[in-house]
Formats: sequence, structure tokens, C-alpha cells
Amino acid sequence: MNARVRLFCFAALLSAAGTAAASEQWRTAHLRGECDTALAEARGAAEKGEPEAMLQMSDWHFFGTCLDKNDTESARWALLSAEAGLARAQAVAGQIRASGIGVERNAAEARRWYTLAAEGGDPEGMLLLAKMIEADTADPLAPELALAWVRRAADKNYAPAYVHLAAIYSGGGAQTDYAESARWLEKAMQAGYKDNSVWVAWSWACLNLGRYDEVLQAATKVPNDAPEFKAAQINHAHALLLNGQIGNAREVYAANMTLRGADEFRRILREDFAELRRSGRDHPGMARIEKLFLSGKP
Repeated sequence: MNARVRLFCFAALLSAAGTAAASEQWRTAHLRGECDTALAEARGAAEKGEPEAMLQMSDWHFFGTCLDKNDTESARWALLSAEAGLARAQAVAGQIRASGIGVERNAAEARRWYTLAAEGGDPEGMLLLAKMIEADTADPLAPELALAWVRRAADKNYAPAYVHLAAIYSGGGAQTDYAESARWLEKAMQAGYKDNSVWVAWSWACLNLGRYDEVLQAATKVPNDAPEFKAAQINHAHALLLNGQIGNAREVYAANMTLRGADEFRRILREDFAELRRSGRDHPGMARIEKLFLSGKP
């Protein structure tokens, strides 16, 4: 789902407690589909400086509901709401500045708004800030700082942070911990995240933990026409191999080579076997598969 869509999901706009009576009126009118009434109430509140109403004006302009589609006006209202101190709007302002939708793109401004949103307690702002910090490869502290912000977002029960934590802990680097990755993926699935990419991530974590039956079950969740099918199937082959079913694994590997193309398949096979060995999942059959599929290749 588009990040902006997540930010502006109307259900999220209904969660604030203790809002002014005018705000309650425009929210109620919008829920009833009474655009004219909602717009009149929200515009009046926004022009008086109410941050929630300003963010709603931005929302309507962005999606073209109740107001004409206008990215410039959407950005203007979102930035006004952010400047008024609404943490959720500050996360939106960061995305606006990062994407350049309706305003000039400015990475430094994006990070400033993400920081304000995160410090203001907005979990999406925390995750967005973490992702921006992760991208700063010149900072040796970036992985630890990013992890700290993602964990803070997860502490607020923000499900996308669970998925991101799982990715951090299965990244094959210094922070790799497949038990932690599986734990966060399980929380994500309990929160409703059961898309194809999550099933693939779950199968990879379980594979590195020796939970081969769960790998096979997860692989069946990914349909043949999904982009993630290739990854699910090679994990399936790995699980068969590590469980001693070398003949069956060989067939699935061959199908995966056909699906991916030989060069990509060999690269992935090398990378996966290296990580599986690093995590202690070596098996004599791996050498046989390497001899069969990699022999004589650089």
C-alpha cells in the first residue's frame, strides 16, 4: 500500500481523543458521506489553525475527495499542520519533502520532519526516520540508531515496524538473529500481515532455524503467479535438501533455475548456501547440489 495512503487512512484520523466539537462535526459528516457539510466544518476549523482539520484538508486535496485533486494545496495544508505541531502531519511532511509531491524535494527537510514526528511519538515517523538513517552508509552508528527507532515504533504496536525488524534481523549482517526475525514475523502475521513477502521472509527465518516443516507450509502460501514465488520455491528446495530429501530438492532446484534463468539462479544458490552454512545449517547434500548446478561455472 502506498505510504501516503497509510498515512491518510481515514480510520486513523478517527483515533484522536478530546478534539473540539467542530472537528467531531466534520468527521461525522464525512463518515455519512456529507461532503459539503464536512468541507465547510473542516475548512472553518483549518482556517482557525486546528492541525487535525488542516491535515484533513490536505488529505482531501491529495485524493481528490470532497476537494479537487491538487498536490500543491495538499502539501501546503500538510505543512501547515506539521508546523502547528501535529506529529502525524510531521510524518506526512517528511514524505512530501522526500518525494517532492507538491513541493520541491529536499532530503534534509524530510529528515527534519521525520525526526520531529518520531520525537513527537508518531510510530510511522519513527519507522520512516529509521529507514532514512539506514540509508546513510557513511555513519557507522546508523544500524544501531535505526534499530532503536524501529524498536520504539514496535513498542507502540505499529505492525509495519514488526516487518521491518524481521528484515533487520534476517539481513545476513552483524544484527542477524533468525529467532528474533521469526518472533517479529509472527507478531506481524498476528496483526494481519500475511502477504507473499511475509511468507517468504517467514520461510527463510524458519529455514535458518531448522524448522523445515514450517518452511514447506509457508512456501505453499505463495501462488505460482506471484513475483515472490521464485524465492518461496528456492526456500522450499533448501528445506527438502536440509531434511535429507535430496532427489526431491534437485527437482525443485532445476525448476527454479528454469524460472529464474541460470545466471540468477547460480548467484542466489551461492548466496543462500553461504548464509545457511554461516547459521550452522550445513548438509552433505549441499556439496552435491553445488557440483550439479555450479560445477565449471565462475
